[in-house]
Amino acid sequence: MAGLSAVEDIREVLRREIVERMQVGDLLPNERDLAERFGVARNTVRETMIHLEAFGLIEKTRRGAKVRKPDFDPIFSVFAQHFDNSAKTLEDVLNFRRIVETGAAPLAAIGVTDSHLDQMTEANERMRRAMTVSEAAGHDYDFHMAMVEATGNTVLIRMYRVLSVPLRFYMEVGKSRSAQTVESHAQHQAIIAKLRERDAAGLTASLNTHFDYSGAVFAALAKQAGDPV
Repeated sequence: MAGLSAVEDIREVLRREIVERMQVGDLLPNERDLAERFGVARNTVRETMIHLEAFGLIEKTRRGAKVRKPDFDPIFSVFAQHFDNSAKTLEDVLNFRRIVETGAAPLAAIGVTDSHLDQMTEANERMRRAMTVSEAAGHDYDFHMAMVEATGNTVLIRMYRVLSVPLRFYMEVGKSRSAQTVESHAQHQAIIAKLRERDAAGLTASLNTHFDYSGAVFAALAKQAGDPV
């Protein structure tokens, strides 16, 4: 651990102990005991606790710091602040979605329920009937969020929820024309059909078709704006 600050050293040790040895609700030793254990001032321990709390690993109570249920929202929230509206970022977000959603397809095909399918169908119809581009993008997000929820993967679900604002923004860019919404609606129907059949390979193919189309739309918009990807 040479070269790392004392706070980083202690934070890493405690992070491993929390993850590997402790349970939700367990109390950490008090600041004095931790300071004696690591041979540092209590201010160093106090700063370390601030870091662990920011990472969602612990929470402060009257009895002291205790292990909390894992919360990834703070990390993803920081990540979401660094998006822009360049053509390159549009492409990067689309490829991110492609990698995540096609990778999640096998889990979604296994975990999907009638409730998920109903949510996706309703969101797709609302997207088609939406009066504004913003509304259409919101329903588009709801459609994909329902598919992600079908995976049952807590980290993936949280990630998509925290990234809802930038994801909706890029979906909105892809719906600047009604024809694009109509085509997306048809592609969504194909995705629903493959999910209903529990056909993971077919679902992956339908998702790739959907993302290929979105990529072509973004490329055309970038060309019109003179902003090469």
